[in-house]
Amino acid sequence: CTLPNGVYICENESVMNDWSEWSFNVYMLLDDGANPKKVERAIKLAFMKVNGVSEKDEKRFDKEVNMKFRISPMDDIYFSGVGKQDKGNRNLVGVLTVASVFVLFIAMLNLLNFSLSEIPMRMRGINTRRVMGASIGSLRLKMIMENVMFAFVALLIGIVLVIAFQRSETCMKLVSGDIHFASHMVLAAVMAVSALVVGALSAVVPAFYSTSFTPAMVLKGSFGLSPRGRRLRMAIMAVQFCLAFALTIYIGVMSSQSSYIFNSDYGFNKNEVFYTWLSEEAQAKKDAVRAELKKLPFVESVGFAQNAIGTSDGYMGWGRGDGDHHMVLQVLPCDYEYLRTMQLKIVEGRDFRESDMKTGAYVLNKAAMAQYKWLVVGDSIGRQSNWGSQSNYNIVGVCNNFKLKSMRCDNSNVAVAFVIFGPDMAEWGDRCGQVFVRVAKNQDKIEAKRRIAEVLNRLDGSQKYEMWFLDDDLQQTYVEEFRFISQVKLFAIICIIITIIGVFSLTMFETEYRRKEIAIRKVMGSSIGSVVRLFAMRYALPLVVAFVVAAPVGWWLSNSWLQSFAEHTPIHWWLFPLSFVLVSAVVVITVIIQSWRVATANPVESIKTE
Repeated sequence: CTLPNGVYICENESVMNDWSEWSFNVYMLLDDGANPKKVERAIKLAFMKVNGVSEKDEKRFDKEVNMKFRISPMDDIYFSGVGKQDKGNRNLVGVLTVASVFVLFIAMLNLLNFSLSEIPMRMRGINTRRVMGASIGSLRLKMIMENVMFAFVALLIGIVLVIAFQRSETCMKLVSGDIHFASHMVLAAVMAVSALVVGALSAVVPAFYSTSFTPAMVLKGSFGLSPRGRRLRMAIMAVQFCLAFALTIYIGVMSSQSSYIFNSDYGFNKNEVFYTWLSEEAQAKKDAVRAELKKLPFVESVGFAQNAIGTSDGYMGWGRGDGDHHMVLQVLPCDYEYLRTMQLKIVEGRDFRESDMKTGAYVLNKAAMAQYKWLVVGDSIGRQSNWGSQSNYNIVGVCNNFKLKSMRCDNSNVAVAFVIFGPDMAEWGDRCGQVFVRVAKNQDKIEAKRRIAEVLNRLDGSQKYEMWFLDDDLQQTYVEEFRFISQVKLFAIICIIITIIGVFSLTMFETEYRRKEIAIRKVMGSSIGSVVRLFAMRYALPLVVAFVVAAPVGWWLSNSWLQSFAEHTPIHWWLFPLSFVLVSAVVVITVIIQSWRVATANPVESIKTE
């Protein structure tokens, strides 16, 4: 939230007018009917006026400065990306909403399938009641109410599960908001009604189907294996197969992207690095902090910087130069040992030296040098402005390209400048408020973390220090994506379980109605294996057809999700056959388990009872 609860401080104007302070947001209450576009232009014109640019030069300002002004409605901030924590994605919300509707739809299909599977066993009883005088309407209403009661019981169980979910810390990590019923009374009421409607709709077709035959015909024969009923049941199963295949492919791609995020080459070594924020007291004695930390036998290097790289999408931006030599750089203030601590490779020139702390210096990445081809090692970068000369320092080296921002952004062309501030920037204050500590490989990280924090707490009693793994910070960077992956995985598991129940119901239906046939086959010499194969092979064609339909859907869903990342894994071809094998194996095993019971029964008993 851009307006979190907490302590609000009224800053004085000296802070508000500090051009190095970019942390303030502007909030405006517009008049009713105000045109946001006109307001945005008015803000731009005001900014131009403050900086001595006439309204007549607006076109030149737009062309040369290319500064965009926009205002965002408060209820749209999370999706607009205005703030660093605003990472909402409308597409993901849409996918989750559609997924929720699909859960209800699949639940209805499965309950419908289950109800249809019961019809052959209930057909004679229903039509006997008709012969005895019961009306068709009353029979249909009774069957519908049975499913409504069934759905009501399921609703109560669901409520208990949600309450248990709310009390589980692990489960609550799957959601980012308040899911208590009291906070969503309307939604809870809609879902309760939806559950009962699902129960009612799932019984309509079976109720009308079972009462649509002449009672005399039903009492004489069996309608359990009619072509019409069989096609309907297989069609329902095919829909569930499609969904199971599509979700399995989707999960496979998501898992690949998760692996890609953590295992791809970041251009720096994020392992074995701890970091934490320093208090003002600790920042004033950095040399002592570095010296004491380096006394620990497992500490290799200690650096200070304003930001951890690779963990955010927003860093300080500087505009330097003018005219044809205008540059826009992502700037990270640091000290002389930070690049070594992050193990960034110097490819031209040299790394920072301690002596650079007295003069100021830049190290640029290769992307910056390629983008601004007039730059060479040894050049100076600075800018004359209304506020005087700013950071007119030499470029002492060039480092390799690396992932400065998260993989939501394209890092290949991000021009980055690491800078050590010289004495002329003293009024900016100490911008290197974080300490980064690299420990040797194969060390006990938990013990190293404890001992580093112990040293900091001994040197600075103004706050309680706790070290953080840089890898953990990367995990937090993608917390929304990983939460979404977990949600989809849970949804997929539910859908696959529903599919298994549907397959079980359909197999139960067919095996019960083919008992006599199975018994005769066994008497005539068929083996148990051949009987089991008879049932298993009936699902081969529906599985293949469902996969052919689901594969493009799974690819489309996966590709749409990957578009939220500028850098992402390819959709590997082997995920498709793997998904087919996994889902098909689950279905076939379910069929085998159910059909094995009938196939191993005594054929004599089956022939007698049938």
